[in-house]
Parts: sequence; C-alpha cells; structure tokens
Amino acid sequence: MMTTKKDTIKKAADYAESGFLCSEAVLLALSEAQGVDSEHIPKMASGFAAGVGRSGQLCGAFSGAVMALGLKFGRSSPEGGPGPKVYRYSRRLVDAFREEFGELTCPGVLGLDIDDPDDYAEYSVKKMWATTCRDIIRKTTALAYDLLDENVG
Repeated sequence: MMTTKKDTIKKAADYAESGFLCSEAVLLALSEAQGVDSEHIPKMASGFAAGVGRSGQLCGAFSGAVMALGLKFGRSSPEGGPGPKVYRYSRRLVDAFREEFGELTCPGVLGLDIDDPDDYAEYSVKKMWATTCRDIIRKTTALAYDLLDENVG
C-alpha cells in the first residue's frame, strides 16, 4: 500500500531540504511510497542530479521520477521485452512534466544554464535550489505519484 500523496510530496521536499539532490529526493520518496527500500537508492539517482552531472540536460527531478516508475513497471529480466506499461507511464510523465514546466531540461525549466558559470552564479544568488528546484521536486513527485497510484496492483 502506498503512503499518501501528501506525505510522499512532503518526504521528497524534506529529503531535498536535508541535502539530497533533486533526483535522489524524488526517487527516495516515491520508492518508499511503493514500499521499496534499498541501499542502492539514492545512489543510483546521484549522477542524474542537476540535469545529469550538473550539465542541465534532463531535469534531475524528472529523472528520479522515471526511475521510480521503473521500480513499478520495469523489468528484472530480458524475456518478453520491456512491455508497454513502462513506456506508456514514462511517456505520460514526459507529457505531464512538459505541460507543467514547458521543457524537460534544467535551462528550459529554470531559465538558466547551470552548466554556464555565470548562470550558475545567478542560480546561487537567487537561491533557486531552495525555491524553484524544491517546487519542481514537489510537483514532479506529485505527477509521478498520480501515475503510480492510478495503476495500483
């Protein structure tokens, strides 16, 4: 049984507040909501933070959410192919994230390229991690939670 959506969103925000990165916080909260506990979470999400290695490519919160969908809909052996569920739900997350934020990349969502030193300095001065990124973490957790909850069982 999944924890409540409100509790899962709060957990993701709390993880981010405590020092976990965007991808880690989202994956941790959503994996716990599914009853999945592993020492490999959040490690597997660490490199996806800040758009994969702070390159700004693919939003880390989004990446963490896709990994959480994989926990439920992914496969553990190559037989039978990946199956339509993992693709269907991941694609629905892509569509929902784009509808909410307009883009999948950090520069598209933040309006700054965090891989550029000047933009990163502005990001830091504006304290965007504490404001914008945490909001993205909460909203992305909510989007993924809805997809996971929709297909209970």
